[in-house]
Amino acid sequence: MPISQMSTLTAQPSLLAKSLLAIALLVLAVNVLAVGPTIGVEVPPRKNYGLSTAKRANCMGCHKWHGDGGTGYGGAAISLRKTPLTREQLITVIKCGRPGTNMPYFDKQAYKNDECYGMTFEDFDGDDSNRPLQGKKYLNERQVNAVANFVMTEIQGKPITKAYCEMYFGGPTRECDLIKEP
Repeated sequence: MPISQMSTLTAQPSLLAKSLLAIALLVLAVNVLAVGPTIGVEVPPRKNYGLSTAKRANCMGCHKWHGDGGTGYGGAAISLRKTPLTREQLITVIKCGRPGTNMPYFDKQAYKNDECYGMTFEDFDGDDSNRPLQGKKYLNERQVNAVANFVMTEIQGKPITKAYCEMYFGGPTRECDLIKEP
């Protein structure tokens, strides 16, 4: 092949080079889109995320599926329907539990510093009856907020309804059929 033809071929990108560039741009675009929205863009909450997180943390083991409390393996749990706690107070109780009761803490960092009621585990040395109990699963900040939001929007101050029951169980059940609504 004459040298004059070679310089023409090398000056134009080959089909392979164009294909590799197209693939690289496609991979970059997919990765950028996979990361999700940029900071500052509000993402709508996943429906029932608070409920699924409460189930994962086994809140209903004590507070029952209806959130009205009652006797459970941890003792008598308060009614989340009648609780006067604010959202911030709920978040604190979820994260830190309630020392001296059977309400466990769900924050992995609870009592490692003084962010829980100004106390650390050292404050309970020799006082095992009041030492905070650890939940079976830890919850991250997003999960704690989701559970608090769920309690505030779906349970607190509201009666037990068939609609709530079906949402909790994922559809009609015999338990839901027993609910008498006015």
